[in-house]
Amino acid sequence: MTLALRYLAHSEIGLVRKNNQDSAYVSPTMLAVADGMGGAAAGDLASAIAVDQLAKADSEHPGGEDMLSAMTTAISDASDLINELVDTDPSLDGMGSTACVLMFDGEQLALANIGDSRAYRYRDRELTRLSRDHSWVQSLIDEGKITEAEALEHPHRSLILKVINGQPQHTPDVALLDVQVGDRLLLCSDGLCGLVTDDVIAARISGERQDVMDAMIRVAHLEGGLDNITIIIADVVDGEAEGEPQILGAAELIDVANFNAESTLVQKVADQVPTIQAAPVEGEVARYSPTTKRHGFAWLKILAAVLVPILVIGGSGFLWYSYTQEQYYVGPHDQYLGIYQGIPEPTFGLPLSHLVQPDATLISDLPIYYQEQVQQTIPASSLDGARATLVMLQEKAAECVQIRNSATASPSPSPSISPTGPTSTASAEVSADPSPTATPTASVDC
Repeated sequence: MTLALRYLAHSEIGLVRKNNQDSAYVSPTMLAVADGMGGAAAGDLASAIAVDQLAKADSEHPGGEDMLSAMTTAISDASDLINELVDTDPSLDGMGSTACVLMFDGEQLALANIGDSRAYRYRDRELTRLSRDHSWVQSLIDEGKITEAEALEHPHRSLILKVINGQPQHTPDVALLDVQVGDRLLLCSDGLCGLVTDDVIAARISGERQDVMDAMIRVAHLEGGLDNITIIIADVVDGEAEGEPQILGAAELIDVANFNAESTLVQKVADQVPTIQAAPVEGEVARYSPTTKRHGFAWLKILAAVLVPILVIGGSGFLWYSYTQEQYYVGPHDQYLGIYQGIPEPTFGLPLSHLVQPDATLISDLPIYYQEQVQQTIPASSLDGARATLVMLQEKAAECVQIRNSATASPSPSPSISPTGPTSTASAEVSADPSPTATPTASVDC
């Protein structure tokens, strides 16, 4: 039996970001996702470097240990190159990238992972996460302090503990995995897995590859599309491989080979990437702050030991209020929708939110499920994220209004007409649209 991979890959900006800091690489023998970070153009460059080094390592490696060694060396080389660039241009300090990679030799898979991009395997109707996130919230999940669903809304969900950023102690997790015909592999950046639970992914992963890809993109958009979205779907088949090597995302736009110690690095990235990155999206600056800066760390710890108690005692109230004013949510404004800045729960009887954008959409026009979500309020990490949620709710309300109007306008069915008429069909179509956290049935949808 000859095993082979047949794959499909997609990388996009998403609905909120200004450019794509994700990179990806696919071939019949390697699948790789890298999510860059660091602000300005540095995140683009970091993920492009990671994918460039991994693509160079994509050749015949007989045996699992050889594949693990090749991926580990590629990630180490990427880290060394990032370290060299930061030494040349200190303004790049803080750049880094995740990497989640599967290598295939026709008999087994080799996995290398660093950061919070993920690899899954779908086998016998069961979804298994192959990689482990190197994130703060994952450590809380492992300790049983929060659930996976709570991790999606945790204020420190973007805090990454280990990435490719020039620090030699940051090494990837590696493993050898069995593989069999019928396995489906999914690799993604946190533009998908950082917005939805594994249960949501599992509910949409079976079917034709293109249909599954469309469903995954759609559910990421419905959750706000807050980050770049990169997804690879590959099937293990008995037969010949299909598809040529392909590079996607930032790595497709940035020619890493042109960067050297004498380059004006930031300017070269700006010249090569057509979309200019705005100020870092909320959460990006702190994406892996415990391990970002490499110089003067000892005196920072001493300073922190002195200042932290003072700040906690004297400034906790101000810090808490400042934090609340960086939050947004969609909630009820009388009988309509509205976007609020702050948090819905008052503290010591004082309100900590205010309306920033009213909307003319009636809550009663929404499907029942979304009415309940709005009444409980739907949090967002930024104003743009809240606006994306509002657009999604407007579309849901318009669909329901159309269905109700169609039902009112339809004549009463005669005894000879089947009870499954246009209204039932329309309702079924609405219920089939994947929901970010649940799939309401047609009977309660509108």
